[in-house]
Formats: sequence, structure tokens, C-alpha cells
Amino acid sequence: GGSGSGEVVVQPPCLLTDGGTCATSPNFPNNYPNGEGCTITGLPPIGLDVVAFDVEQCFGCSCDHLIVNGLLYCDRWGPFGVVPSDGTMTWASDRSVTRRGWKVCWAG
Repeated sequence: GGSGSGEVVVQPPCLLTDGGTCATSPNFPNNYPNGEGCTITGLPPIGLDVVAFDVEQCFGCSCDHLIVNGLLYCDRWGPFGVVPSDGTMTWASDRSVTRRGWKVCWAG
């Protein structure tokens, strides 16, 4: 750890991994559960490194989605290289169909 801009906070059931430099969807690399969500805050203003991204796809990403800068990401189109301007990401899954989910890192 160290001082600086602060620590990234990952709400359960999402998980903070890799010594605090990555986050994953619940149960990753197994399928995420239905009807869950989380907010991740305190992200540094650097481009996100999307290691894995496989999320249920519906029109407009309205079913399951990861939100960065107000944009919804789903299917295999993650927020590759996107800088989270407000330092947050938000995850939500609906009540049907799950996939493997995602792993997103922000250092190295």
C-alpha cells in the first residue's frame, strides 16, 4: 500500500484482486450470479486494462452491464483503455442469463 489518492473500494459481492489493482465480477472466472450489482470507487484516472469481459448482451446492454463514464458495456465489448473520469465503475446483472463476467485492472 501507500498514501496518495487513496484506495480503490470494491463493494461486495464484486471482488478486489491482485493486491488491490484489479476487480472482478462475483464468482469470476465462474459465472456471475443473477440479480447482483456493485459499485467500485476510487479508481485512478488511467486507462482501464480489461483482462476478461464476457457479459450477457441485450439491446442497449439493458440486461447485464458494466457502467463507466455513463456508458453501458456488455457482450465482449468492455471498457478497453477507458479512463474512469469520476473514478467509478458500476456493475449490475438482471434476473436471467449469466456469463463468465469480467476482470478489470488499473495498474501495470
